[in-house]
Amino acid sequence: MIQGFAVRAVWQREFKRYFRDIPRVAASVARPMVWLFILGIGISPNFAPVSGLGYIEYIFPGMVVMTILFTSTVSAISIIWDRDFGLLKEMLTAPISRSSIVVGKMLGGATICTIQGLIAILLVFFTNIQLLWYNIAWILIASFIVGFMLAGIGVIIASLVETYEGFSSVMNFLIMPLFLASGAVFPLANLPRWAYLLARANPIAYAVDLFRGLMLHHYEYTFFIDMMVISVLTLIVTAYAVYRFRRMAHKWGGRG
Repeated sequence: MIQGFAVRAVWQREFKRYFRDIPRVAASVARPMVWLFILGIGISPNFAPVSGLGYIEYIFPGMVVMTILFTSTVSAISIIWDRDFGLLKEMLTAPISRSSIVVGKMLGGATICTIQGLIAILLVFFTNIQLLWYNIAWILIASFIVGFMLAGIGVIIASLVETYEGFSSVMNFLIMPLFLASGAVFPLANLPRWAYLLARANPIAYAVDLFRGLMLHHYEYTFFIDMMVISVLTLIVTAYAVYRFRRMAHKWGGRG
């Protein structure tokens, strides 16, 4: 059972804890700037326009997704921190459900990455992309949904490993291949057939396509397909994150 007061308490803790870590916030803001300008300026002279778009404009939506990807998944490392310092045991012995803890942490990660995504979107003023207010509204909604899904993946990984090093290794192993095979930095249509089919199984590809469509009106699939895939995956990831967290927490002797 989801308890609203517990979800809100966990969400507030995740939110406050993130924005008190100034170096972490600064790195999250600087990352898309570095990727956009160094990658865009360094590689764009070697590429012809993609679908009539300049290379910097083409990769801009992918840079926003990258910000959401790194921010939301890394936010789940707080589970390992709480477990090591004993706070997790206190939370599990409190009269709140484990599902509420998971949902609160995922909501915290989604909220944080939505704010970070908005900051990354402000870099649009350095490009030729024209965004209307309703585009930005849809982008923020998509940021929250994608962030919620990715935060759930982070919770799943955190429930499977026991150390910070293990979490970082697994996340690095997953994040970069998922990002690079998402069409964020090069068109998927240029891939060999087998690689294209694998890329279509990549959930980040649908997120990148959704953001590119909202920003540039250029879809590899369609808005409906992108939203449907992301929404269904979010439900599946949420259910499995709750299951894995309960399995991990069972040995700590908390409530169900």
